[in-house]
Amino acid sequence: MRGTGRRLMPLLRPRNLVLASVGALLVAWPYLGADRFVLHVAALTFVWAVVASYWNLTNGFAGITSLGNMGFFAIGAYTSAVLAKELDLTPWATMPVGALATMALVTVLVGLPVLRLRGIYIALLTLAFADALPSVITIFRAWTGGGIGLLGIPELLEDLEKWQAYYFALAFFAVAQAALVLVVRGAPGLAFVALRDSEPFAQALGVDRFKEGLRVFAISAFFTGFAGALYAHLLGQISPAMLGIEQFLMVISMWMLGGAGTLLGPVLGAAIITFGNEYLRVAGSLRLGLLGLAIVITVLFFPGGIMQLVGRARGFLTRPRRGGSAPDTVDGAALPVGSGSETGEGR
Repeated sequence: MRGTGRRLMPLLRPRNLVLASVGALLVAWPYLGADRFVLHVAALTFVWAVVASYWNLTNGFAGITSLGNMGFFAIGAYTSAVLAKELDLTPWATMPVGALATMALVTVLVGLPVLRLRGIYIALLTLAFADALPSVITIFRAWTGGGIGLLGIPELLEDLEKWQAYYFALAFFAVAQAALVLVVRGAPGLAFVALRDSEPFAQALGVDRFKEGLRVFAISAFFTGFAGALYAHLLGQISPAMLGIEQFLMVISMWMLGGAGTLLGPVLGAAIITFGNEYLRVAGSLRLGLLGLAIVITVLFFPGGIMQLVGRARGFLTRPRRGGSAPDTVDGAALPVGSGSETGEGR
């Protein structure tokens, strides 16, 4: 009995209990009176949370300044949509194909050349990759619909209801986040963070920058491509607008607002940005300005994003009332005094 109790203790930590409660609430939400519009926005939130989280894996955890992840998203969306529409295949077969095609193309066309570069050149090449895709879509307009977009994409189910779309998106989000936790807290994640923080030291320990860089591109591309494929079949239509500057900035804002280099930050950022973007449409052209102001204020006062604020609140609540103060912690790991890092949740 004592052994069983000891094994259960980690599961009863406050953070795990909160996550379990939130998970139960998300599962029950459609039965708690959520209307069709809210369920639709929530489904999109799950998709964008995955995109933001895996973009954060590349930039926040691995330290590779990639600006082309919306291109990964578009490749997965168009590959799955075109296959389903032209070959009359079920989306359940084309979505994995779209994810695998994205992983293969990104690894070969982006990962191999990019990882031979450094710094700003990586950002420029990945951005050029994403910027070239609208031209490719136009060239193959017979299948992609060109600038008009691709309409009539088969849905996941006939007469797909919003509550069904919500659960499909929630299930994908849960699987993608579980995979991300395994990557970040496993050997690959340690290698990514080591290369980000001190490449010479990581290489001295035998970490191969090129190999690990290809791995992070492959993982990020697969899940981002799958998110794009799911997005296409949830909406039933896509266009090159998904590669526009607005979508690009919105997704970057998600993981920056939540906290770069954290697991939970991009999810919170995606929820705030997606719901805020929809509910602020009544403000017209002021919508993006208000969202931008919120992001600027957060970054100015909390450079580590929302997770830095959460870390400070946790430190305040857990600080001993007598006999000095407890060290700042993130996910239970003490941070070095003066490190200035309160965004290392999940590292």
